[in-house]
Amino acid sequence: MAEQDQYMNPQGDEGRAVVAKMNEHHREIASWMMSRSPHIGGARRVLDIGCGGGSLMRMLMLTYPNAHIDGVDISDVSVEEALKTNEVFVKWGRMRVQKTSVAELPFEKEVFDVVTALETYFFWPDLPQSIAKAASMVKRGGCLVICSEQYPDGRNEEELKKACEEYHMNVVPNDVMEGYMEAAGLSVETFTEPNRNWVAFVGRKRDRFPLPRGHRLGGLAKGAIGPW
Repeated sequence: MAEQDQYMNPQGDEGRAVVAKMNEHHREIASWMMSRSPHIGGARRVLDIGCGGGSLMRMLMLTYPNAHIDGVDISDVSVEEALKTNEVFVKWGRMRVQKTSVAELPFEKEVFDVVTALETYFFWPDLPQSIAKAASMVKRGGCLVICSEQYPDGRNEEELKKACEEYHMNVVPNDVMEGYMEAAGLSVETFTEPNRNWVAFVGRKRDRFPLPRGHRLGGLAKGAIGPW
């Protein structure tokens, strides 16, 4: 398998090396994503879709110490590595990692307070349907956070097109992602870090009254860093 294909579905020893690299590489953007996300007080269940090597699951456990954290990934290697990364929490019954896809999430609807997807949405088949599936997992008043270290910004079209072709990705403009999430019943706020080309889409499941577009969702202060 070519190395660029390992990012979509890591396999074998080369896949393990890629997962280890992603665990380290994603640490900074994961911290940034968490600082832009609303803190759901009293959260009891959290889901990380495309959990990779499990480093974000560990951050989520530190952020929500009373929650049970579920992780899912399509890669056997990623599942194994995520279990190793979080071995203690798994033994304590606080975490579970399963092999499955976003299209086949094995959970009841509206059971998670927080659902995250870091550096993975662009591998999802049928993106609007996949986002609707992820959003269906979120409780009313909960949130879905989708984060990527690349988005079309009017300056990087050629570079991004080349990367998408090489790594088999579907990176969409920010307004398109916002539209998909809103169609799935979420009120969306978008955060960007232009110097890094990072983007985080924070969607809250509408409760009795929807939040107006652009409403501040109450994340940590700008620049705040979590306890990880």
